[in-house]
Amino acid sequence: MSVPLLDIKGLRVGFGRGAYRKEVLHGVDLHLQRGETLGIIGESGSGKTMTGMALLRLLPDTAQVAQEAMLFDGTPLHDLDEAAFGALRGVRMAMIFQDPVGSFNPAKRIGWHFRQVMKRAETAAGGVQPTGDYRARAVALMQEVGIRRAEESVDLYPHQLSGGMLQRALIALVLALEPDLIVADEPTTNLDKVVEHQILTLFKQIQRRLNAGMIFVTHDMAVAASLCDRIAVMREGEVLEVAEAQRLFDDPQHDYTKLLIATARKLASPAAPRGEPGRDKPPLMQIRNLSLVFPPSGPRPAFRALDDITLDIRQGEVIGLVGESGSGKTTLGRALLRLYRPSGGTLLFRGEDITRASDRALRPVRRELQMVFQDPGGSFNPRKLMKDSLAEALRAAGVTSSREIAARTAALLERVQLAPEHGERYPHELSGGQLQRVAIARAVALDPALIVADEAVSKLDVSVRAGVLDLFRDIQREKQLSMVFITHDLEVARYMCDRIAVLYHGRLLELGPTERVFDSPSSDYTRTLLETLDYSLGGRNFGQAGYGGTGTERAHAD
Repeated sequence: MSVPLLDIKGLRVGFGRGAYRKEVLHGVDLHLQRGETLGIIGESGSGKTMTGMALLRLLPDTAQVAQEAMLFDGTPLHDLDEAAFGALRGVRMAMIFQDPVGSFNPAKRIGWHFRQVMKRAETAAGGVQPTGDYRARAVALMQEVGIRRAEESVDLYPHQLSGGMLQRALIALVLALEPDLIVADEPTTNLDKVVEHQILTLFKQIQRRLNAGMIFVTHDMAVAASLCDRIAVMREGEVLEVAEAQRLFDDPQHDYTKLLIATARKLASPAAPRGEPGRDKPPLMQIRNLSLVFPPSGPRPAFRALDDITLDIRQGEVIGLVGESGSGKTTLGRALLRLYRPSGGTLLFRGEDITRASDRALRPVRRELQMVFQDPGGSFNPRKLMKDSLAEALRAAGVTSSREIAARTAALLERVQLAPEHGERYPHELSGGQLQRVAIARAVALDPALIVADEAVSKLDVSVRAGVLDLFRDIQREKQLSMVFITHDLEVARYMCDRIAVLYHGRLLELGPTERVFDSPSSDYTRTLLETLDYSLGGRNFGQAGYGGTGTERAHAD
């Protein structure tokens, strides 16, 4: 057996002192060969990210890190001082974070970041490179990772690139380093499926080119199966199971692994035919030739975000809005709630034209139109207890009795499967799944007719996601709500929705029953979207190392 590129034994991380000390990693053992991809899966709080941060010494000073051994290419990392370790980190060892925006200096152009990275790599290698050559090298690397108009993009600021393009730029920076080890922490969670597939393909191609080892942290089971050679399953700071990817899914050994896979397969399975709820009733909302144009700002011209959208939202149905980033999904959802004023067309709610209604006229309507946001933490006042946030919603609905408010708050928490003590906590004291449950409780507190859920489960782990989706469906059926479900996850759309609307560049390309859209799409773009399902847990390419574009067999270096 060859010497591993990375060998970690007995890694422990704790925070606090004395009686207040809490250990969050409990003796983690992992190893990685050159050219191998090791996936780490598990729920939030399992220690996935903490392991990568500890490896690269990116934890705060309050963290206490201990290990029996931590070897990189045979070098004991724990024996290196900060200067020696700094010569490895960011040169031979690189990390790609979930949010590419946070990895760039917002005040500096993209090209500046390449210049800094290249200088650092050359200093570590003892070489000298003429300054004038940096720009040409940066443009070449950006072109290599598929960034359009690289000559122009290199002079842009990070906020001027889309999420997918910024993630490509971050990968190009890693390519500039030519590292031996890449730690990728949920690098595609916020991307739509088309861009995700392109980015993962790029990851695999670059890894093969560099023959680098890669640790890929993810909660997406299908991505782990198709991208990784081996997978480690973590829970509460411990590694429960490590196996080759295909064997892990074919024959999981630990009960927790079996639960994760079973839940993921449940979400990936086509739902039973639903029919078309509300088809024989007047539409709850009618959208006719709706358009929305954002005005010019400085050098930027006017932007048409929605273009001639026409559809009905029926009573008691769940309609999914799918499409890649920038397709207009969120803009349409907000326009339906009149958070944006349409530039053209008409918007009828229960037959009443609300297209250009004043805020005062909209006040009684808004109680029937609610939204659940992607980031539940950002939609709550951090200084208020959860029960107070729910009470505020009830008061807005006209409930004034303190006793009734307390009783209904407790009933709302119970309905979303939370205990009364959760109402006594602040937002930061709840998990993401618990916060989203409170957000659902707040939305239904006003007895709305329509809820717009904007990527409401995209940041949740697979088991938590399934529970929240089931809660959405139960409440929707119980109260006969209409729901607009915005998502870039096609499996979630198929699991949740009665009808699917496909958006592309602000236009409605396709609309129909979920089964028909998935089985026989009418537009080329929809077919392109659905091709990404080939790598899902129910897809024909599941677990077959489909990323990388070459179909190369997995590398079993160990």
